[in-house]
Amino acid sequence: MNLTSNVRRRWIIAFAFGLVHGFGFSFALQETLQFAGAHLVTSLLAFNVGVELGQLLVLIVLVPALNFLFRRVVNERWGTIILSAFVAHTAWHWTAERYEALSRFPVPTLDAAAGAAILRWLMAALVLAGLVWLAAGALRRLHTPKKDEG
Repeated sequence: MNLTSNVRRRWIIAFAFGLVHGFGFSFALQETLQFAGAHLVTSLLAFNVGVELGQLLVLIVLVPALNFLFRRVVNERWGTIILSAFVAHTAWHWTAERYEALSRFPVPTLDAAAGAAILRWLMAALVLAGLVWLAAGALRRLHTPKKDEG
C-alpha cells in the first residue's frame, strides 16, 4: 500500500476543517465570551486573530526546538514516532475526560425533529462540498496553461 500526500488538495481539507471548527467555536463560545450583541463580527474576528497569533507563537517556538531535537538528540523517524505516541496518549486522556462529561447527559431521542435537523446539516454539508468542488475546479482552470490557438 502506497501512502502519499496530495499537496495540491491539502488546502481543501484544511479549509473545510477550519470552517467547521470555526463555526463550532463561534456557536460554543457565543455565550461564554459574550459574542452576542451588536459587535458579534468584531468579537469573533478578534478572537480568531488571537487564536491564529497563538498558533504562530507556538510554531515559532516548536519548529526550532524540533529541528534541534531531530538533528542532535534523535533521528527524525524515531522522534516522529515518539512524539506521535505522546500526542496519541494525550488525545486518549482528553477523549476519556470528554466522554465522562458527556455521559452525564441523556441521549437525545431520534424523532421527526431530530431527523429534520440531521437532514438540514447533511444538506449544508453537501452545499459546502459542492462549493469547495467548484472552487477547486476554478483554481485548477486558472493554473492550467492554455494551449495556443492557431
